[in-house]
Amino acid sequence: MAAFFAAYHLAALNAAVERWLGALNSPIFAVFLLIILPAMYLPRNRWYKLFLLLPAAVVALAVLAGFEAYGSVPAGHEGFYWFLIRPAYLMGAVASLLVLIQPLLSLGRFRLAVRVACLLVLLYGGFALRQDYADYQGMLARRPHARPDIMTLAETSPVLQSDGRMTHLPSAPCRFTADGGYVQGCNMELAQRLMQLNTSALSARDPAVIGALSVLLGATALLLTLCFLSARWTCGWLCPLSTLGSLFDFIRRKLGLPHLKPSQPVKLGLLFSGLGFAGIALAMAKLYPHLDANGKFAGCKIPLYPFCKICPSQQVCPVAAGGPGMVSGLPSWEWGWGFFRVASVTLLLFFGFAFITSRRLWCRLCPMGMISGIFNRGGMFRLRKDAGKCNRCGVCAEVCPMHIDRVRAEMEQPDVSSYDCVLCLKCIEKCPRNGCLSLEHGGVKVVESRFEE
Repeated sequence: MAAFFAAYHLAALNAAVERWLGALNSPIFAVFLLIILPAMYLPRNRWYKLFLLLPAAVVALAVLAGFEAYGSVPAGHEGFYWFLIRPAYLMGAVASLLVLIQPLLSLGRFRLAVRVACLLVLLYGGFALRQDYADYQGMLARRPHARPDIMTLAETSPVLQSDGRMTHLPSAPCRFTADGGYVQGCNMELAQRLMQLNTSALSARDPAVIGALSVLLGATALLLTLCFLSARWTCGWLCPLSTLGSLFDFIRRKLGLPHLKPSQPVKLGLLFSGLGFAGIALAMAKLYPHLDANGKFAGCKIPLYPFCKICPSQQVCPVAAGGPGMVSGLPSWEWGWGFFRVASVTLLLFFGFAFITSRRLWCRLCPMGMISGIFNRGGMFRLRKDAGKCNRCGVCAEVCPMHIDRVRAEMEQPDVSSYDCVLCLKCIEKCPRNGCLSLEHGGVKVVESRFEE
């Protein structure tokens, strides 16, 4: 660890390298290394109890930092500004609280606690979790006035953003949620930004384009690192779109309605449909440098972020965060000769249908999850099975929201990780055989099946 920090500071002596390191310098990594990783790796003995002093101290420091932020509000401007807290303190406090309560909860209830915490931060953080008083006032100043039904980029400034760094998550946090949300957006938002770069200006060494490329490459490296560390766990535990969609699934289960199990052709159809929508949107984003003054290319009007225009997250997340008044409205027929209007309605209806009728059917179409799914078989997480303890009861396949049968069927290879798996761990939670299924991170067992009568 000491060698790593020494190499880091030596590399930072170079100005160009320092810019790159600045783009990667995210509080997410500090929280992961100091709190989350030890919580997963340390055995549950006296040393773990000693480690719990660290997250308890982080929570206390975050509370003190919140009081200090309110104490720095200028005289005469005292009032209620929600929670003024720096991102490092907030992330540390949320992760620490979850680590502290984890021993008290079952795996299912702990998953629910993580999903609710992430939903609150990613949806409401744009206005309720600003960094300080000045940041809160800047957020208020950016709010739309003339056209409240249309949100422009000038009116959205995520909390976790600076001039030299952007943070994208491998799930579906929407950039267009209330007051910009907490992070920059999803991996598709980043992909569109990369496609929009003017390659001609880049070849001509335009300083502005080179600077933008540096920031975007740093954001890409950060995103890929997060994907490597978490694989598609972010889909099962962090994604606000899937959490909101799960409310429909909850209603269906309470009504006692059965769920549909998609056939293999349907699964493949959704995969290629998602890739098709993403491909069309990225191709249109590539045309951005060639748009005329009216935002058109060859007479076709194209939005700044084509995929965002059709993604259900742009409709669902703002409304969930700010109420019905935040609905963005449907694209007019002039956008893409009607493509964006038809596609946005189609995907929004399918989003609701998918969760109401078939649990996580939407996740098989979602391009954001497809990107992080690549790391399910090459990242740090591994879903493992001890075939000698398996009685092939099929509970794992029955409870799987993605309708994956490999965990049940595989009796030779211990690694039963799958591209489609969202690592919700319901298979481990419900498995009736002790130690049959387990989740490993970097070769260290994090959790295993424990059947309780």
